[in-house]
Parts: sequence; structure tokens; C-alpha cells
Amino acid sequence: MPANLLITPWFDSILEGFGDWNSPQPQDAEIVLRANKVPMDYRAQAPGRCQRQFIQRQRDLAPGEQPAILKWIHEWIKRVDPQVPFSTEGLRCIEVQIDWRLISNSGLDDDVIRPVIGAGGWPLIPGSSIKGMFRRACRERAPQQLIPWCGGTVPGEKGPTLQPGCLRFHGAWPADDRWTNGLLDLAHPQQEWQVGIGTRKNGGAFAVVSLHRPKMVIGLSSITSLSETEWDEVTATLRSALAMGIGGRTCVGYGSSGRLTGDLLFECALEGQGPAAKLLDGTAEFRPTMFRAAIRGMALRLFGGVTDARTARLAVARLFGSLSPEDDRAGNVGLVATAYTEATAELGSFGWQNYQQPIYATSGRLQWRCMRACSGGEEETLLIALLTALHGLTMSLGGFGRGWRRPDHRIFRRQYDKTPIGCHWQWRDVGNLPPWIHIQSPEALAQLLERSRRLARQWLKATGQPISGPAPWREVIHPQQMRIWTRKATDPADAEAVAWFHNSPEGRQDAGQQSDPCNLKRTILAGQMNQVGLIWNRLLPLLDASDTTPQPTRAQPPANPLARPGPAARARPMARPAAARQQTEPPRGSVSIAAHQGAYLESLVLHSLLADARPQARQLHASFVAEMNRGAGAAHFTPLQWAD
Repeated sequence: MPANLLITPWFDSILEGFGDWNSPQPQDAEIVLRANKVPMDYRAQAPGRCQRQFIQRQRDLAPGEQPAILKWIHEWIKRVDPQVPFSTEGLRCIEVQIDWRLISNSGLDDDVIRPVIGAGGWPLIPGSSIKGMFRRACRERAPQQLIPWCGGTVPGEKGPTLQPGCLRFHGAWPADDRWTNGLLDLAHPQQEWQVGIGTRKNGGAFAVVSLHRPKMVIGLSSITSLSETEWDEVTATLRSALAMGIGGRTCVGYGSSGRLTGDLLFECALEGQGPAAKLLDGTAEFRPTMFRAAIRGMALRLFGGVTDARTARLAVARLFGSLSPEDDRAGNVGLVATAYTEATAELGSFGWQNYQQPIYATSGRLQWRCMRACSGGEEETLLIALLTALHGLTMSLGGFGRGWRRPDHRIFRRQYDKTPIGCHWQWRDVGNLPPWIHIQSPEALAQLLERSRRLARQWLKATGQPISGPAPWREVIHPQQMRIWTRKATDPADAEAVAWFHNSPEGRQDAGQQSDPCNLKRTILAGQMNQVGLIWNRLLPLLDASDTTPQPTRAQPPANPLARPGPAARARPMARPAAARQQTEPPRGSVSIAAHQGAYLESLVLHSLLADARPQARQLHASFVAEMNRGAGAAHFTPLQWAD
């Protein structure tokens, strides 16, 4: 084996068994056998050899074969030194517990994001990265100490000269070997497909290597003697830097280590439940990145309703950052960052036999801050109002994470036990919310929509962007492309539209009756596998004047029967005596929040069809609109009146 391939001594033993490459030419089978022994780190990034960035589907792999990224991680961890290889002798060390995941990019591989690998095969955040964090915090916290501690340019007799600082930054590394668990992280971009920017699902699942909840040790030293008082100031400055996040993608929530302090743009307390994400090996994981994704997606829909597609994407990229080469600001980290702090998250399971899937229940505080100073017309007061509006829209019309277009069936359709569908979110500490986003009536929802569109226009005007539109997408917040109906549900069992998505329109046609337009199962309105529907359904808790928090959880009754009455039967309201409902116990293995047990504002959002929709789809769309405008029978839905 050529010596130049032995890049890291800790990896040498993987290369054993290759044999002498100068031996006589082997047969084809032996060539394949030897080729398959080559570690993934040394293989060409080509189909059939190694493509670590893509998550191959199991049906595309040979029996017993693993995706390339899993094999690469296994080969890496197998040879890692079991003991911490970094010495702390002579160092001042600070430990920090990461809340969720820590990501850093070595920059050595174009195909996959993975950390710098240091001594013994252990991941390492270089000292230069720690120093950069420290310098930023030092400029704000102790600017007079920036040159003495970190160095810099100072004036001299012969002009500016470079003066080194006294501090030395030795990097950050895991405190123990628990970092070897849960290394495979996934990126699964779906925003453009869900908004309707593209006509088909694009992208896929991409592999990222990050550390899951590691405890990190950061080492410092000084070339000059520092007093304990000054070391305390250094430590406080470093902890101030760590509060902003460590490593990469901190604007998304990676690298956070506790509650943010200082000047916050917006924060709110919330709780929710829904289907949990799964890693490649099937392990369930609660991913706080869903909060930023939901707010960013709602911003794209909001700006798409007041300007053209290119300007909307540019505005969102400027606010939240973008990695897409199609955006003018690709590679930009964005103006705002988020962190989900003071959080608790429980993982459980729900579903019948093979349909069982992981679920979560979580409670925490969502915080937003600026990543940089406002510039180019960006006004902080307007930015705060815009962020506030986006949270109001997200909570009022949908939610966060998987299944946000539907209510959680475990709350609003208790007899359903097949697989988890939908999510449920509700505010905590509503007394500390801006009153205009705590929606408690259809009128307040209409005012929120109108105010949000005004704020979007003001932001575009302030930053010098044109106002036109709307963008030709499926989902944009525009009164002519987004119909909304609301009704008051007396309790969780009074949810009406949840059942519609389970009723097939073919059933009544087979019986010789006219199909009910509210029977939505597998229609273009409800969507199905690999097809995003046109409807959002949300149940928002309505609190009494004396209430400040949702009521405690209690056993919840089943929802309406699966078979929804036909148009004639629905013309007459039906009594719903609470005493007649049967009580059911939560499914085994289920985790849940204390869901509100009182009244709800049920809303149903219908988006417009795209221009190339088929006549049959247009007919169904028109029939559904007409039925909803009639109130949907006993459901008593009312059209929401809102405009610019």
C-alpha cells in the first residue's frame, strides 16, 4: 500500500488484509472482493463505490448491504481510541452540555458534512473557531480586553503593527466517548415541494454527521500570568459566546447550550405533540429544527402573497438564510437565529401492529435573536413585529413539524388507532404573548392575516424590494387564493373536519347516491402519498376570560363516527350530550401534553388550484367551496372575511 494513503495512524489497521497490490493480476471475483475491502474514506465518490451524501433506499441495496454513510461511520468508530486522547494539563477547561446536536464541517469532503477528526479519531472543533466565537463576544462584553486577550492591530511609531494576544485557544472536544452514539444526522428539505414552488417532489434525504447531545470540553491557556479575577472574566466572556451557539448552523438550533440571554427579538412558551422524526436506523428523534423550518415556510407563503416569486425567495433568504443555489443569497446564514430552550421532550409510540410509529410530546421556550446588526433598511422594530406575526400565523393555522396540516387524531379522533396523524400545539404563558397573536375569535384571525400582509409589505419597502405578486405557487397567503372557514367546537369530540379525510367519495357513488364533496379521502384536496393536498385543518384552543393556561389532561371521548352523514342528514344539527360519550384510555406507549379540554376554534384553509389542474379537480374544488359556503350542513362553518 503506498505510504501516502496512510493519512491517519488510527485508521491504519482498517487497511489490513488488502494483500500486495504488486502481486499477479487476480480474477474478476477476487478484484471485486478486494475492492469491497477498501474503506469508504478512500473510495471514489461515484455510484456503486461510495456516495456518502445520499441515503440509499433499502430496495436499491444488495441484501445485507448498508448505505455508504453508515459503513463509513462504522469504520470510523470501530478504530476510535476508547480513552480521551486530549490532555488538559496546564489548561483552563470549561465544560458545556449541548442541548441537542453539534455540527461542524471539516471542509475536507465535498460530499458530506462531518467534523474535523483529531487525535485518536476523536472529533475536534479547532481552536481558531473557538477564538472567533470568543472575539465576537469580547467586542460586546469587554472591548478594552480584545487586544490584550486576542491580539490585533495597534498603532506604532512606524505605522500599525500586529500585536499577539495572551490567550491560546486549544479547541473543543467531547468529554467522554458517548459522542460515538447517534452520529448520523439527516437533512430532508421539502419546503419548496410543500409550498408548491416545484411541480414534483425534489431533493431527498442527505446525510450529515453531527454529535448528539455531547458534553464538550474547551481548553484555554495564557502565555502570561493572569489573576483569578481576570480568568473569571475570560470564562464569563467565553460562556457569553457559547450562549450564542457553538459549531455550525447555530441559526437553526445546532450547538445551543441553554437559554439565550441578552437582547431577544421574540420569545414564546409553547407545548405540542405529534409524529417524531426517525433516523436511518429507525431510531426516533425529536428535532428542534422544525421550529425554524415552520416559521421560514410561513414567511415564504406570506411574502409570496405580496410580491413575485424571486423577490419572495430573496426576502426569506435575507431573513433566515439559504443554501439553495437558486437563491440570490445562497450561502447566507440569515439575519435571525432561533433556539428551543428550557425544553423537555418525551418520545413514545402510537399505532396498531405494523403501523406503529414514534411520537413526541414537548414543552419549551422558543427564542429568536439577531445574528448580525440590522443594515440596508432593516428595522429592528419592524423585524420584531414580523416575527411575531409569523408565529401567530403558524400557531393559528397549522403547527410545527410532521403532520402540521392536520389535527392530532389522538386528541380529536380517539377511535383512530392505525398510525399517528397530525399534530397539536398550544401556547403556554399566554399572558406574556402580544395580544394580537393570541387568536380567540374569527375576527381576530382575520385581523392577524391582514396585519401580517401589511407588515410583509412594510418590510419589503424598508429593504428596497418591489411589491407585486402574488407568486404563482400553490400555497400563498392572499385573500383571493386562500379561502378560510371557521366554526366553534365545544370540545375535542366536536371536531368536525377530521373525519372528512377518512371518508372516500367512491362509497356513496357506489350506492347510487350523489358523492358528498366533503368526503376527501385520496382526493386532490386532501392529498395522498407524494402529493401535497390543498387543505389545512386546525383546532386552536379557546380559553375562557379567566383562563391563562390550557386545562389539565383528562380521558378524552371518541370523535364523530367514521361514516359521515349525507347532505340531507347534515342539514339538521345533532345534539352532542357530553354524558353520553364513552371514555377511552390513552394508547399504550403514548406520550402527550396536557391538551386543552374546552372549546376550540376549528379552521379549514383551502388553497387555489394551480393553472394546469384537470377539469375533474376543478369541479371537485368548486363543489367543495360551494358546500363550505353553505356551512357544510350541521358543521356550521362560516367563511372568514378578510382582505388587504
